[in-house]
Amino acid sequence: MSEQAPTSAKLGPDARASYRALRPITTRWMDNDVYGHVNNVVY
Repeated sequence: MSEQAPTSAKLGPDARASYRALRPITTRWMDNDVYGHVNNVVY
């Protein structure tokens, strides 16, 4: 039997420098939940 690397290893998010462009998006008060996450937004 051959040994395989575990597939359950979780990778972290990419660094901001990995992206070519970052754009701020203005949201309405009703678009954010109590934790500051954006939900159910229609643009």
